[in-house]
Amino acid sequence: MRPVIAYPGVAGSFSESAAQCAFPQGETRGYATFAQAAEAAQNGAADYALLPVENSFAGAVLPTYGLLEGLQLHIVGETLRRVRHQLVALPGATIEGLRTISSHPQAIAQCDAFLATVPWARLVPSANTAISAQEVAASGDLTRAAIASGGALRPDRIGADIQTSQTNTTRFLILSREETPLAVPDKATVVFRVNDEVGALARVLTSFAENGLNMSRIESRPLPETPFLLRGLRGRHGRGTPARRHGQGPPPYRGNPPAGGLSPGAGAESLTPSKGLSGRECLPSLSNSFLI
Repeated sequence: MRPVIAYPGVAGSFSESAAQCAFPQGETRGYATFAQAAEAAQNGAADYALLPVENSFAGAVLPTYGLLEGLQLHIVGETLRRVRHQLVALPGATIEGLRTISSHPQAIAQCDAFLATVPWARLVPSANTAISAQEVAASGDLTRAAIASGGALRPDRIGADIQTSQTNTTRFLILSREETPLAVPDKATVVFRVNDEVGALARVLTSFAENGLNMSRIESRPLPETPFLLRGLRGRHGRGTPARRHGQGPPPYRGNPPAGGLSPGAGAESLTPSKGLSGRECLPSLSNSFLI
């Protein structure tokens, strides 16, 4: 039985091409969003989900990082896909006559040098490169163009290989409910949190070095449940920052204080929540989340 691979996008997208390369005998199914593709693997509608996680030019694909923390899926493999972007439009369209260029934000970022040469065209972010090409084809508008792959369902190509980096490559993760890797594993991904204190992250990274592990990437992620509005209010007793005793008043605060002000007597050992910005409680940030 052929495995089913869920990917974000439609036929002709880079994700579909990567899925076909990773699973030549598999059945690929496109989904409207990253979350829907991942959920298909989690609920059993697909055997695997393939999601872009990093581009060699534009960096991290942030929606994928957010999903890794929330879904009960295992990373069982990865695949690399060279990315060559084309500017596509309806027959008869010209670059000089364009008014809008649409594509996924990652594709727009990867073509920044070319796009700087057409400042008269407004950039329109979209959910997917191939969807952008489909919308241009259906529009009948000669002033619209899209950035898409050579295999996308598209009208005419009016700009070839417009990516800034000619070695432009995207790394895709392969996710599964099962923990069985597709090949002999030589890489691991770790999600962890540290306390907001001097040296916390350094101690974690030191343990990697001491155990002979090479770190290829680190990504700091926000913690929505821990606002950073008052980050810095909690006492940091590092070099150059003297410890304050309870009752000596609040530690130095850099930046604009919240509308409700700081609570009286909030020092290194205690911080009372105060009302700020539209009546919401302002709390210190005590930790951060890192994905390696």
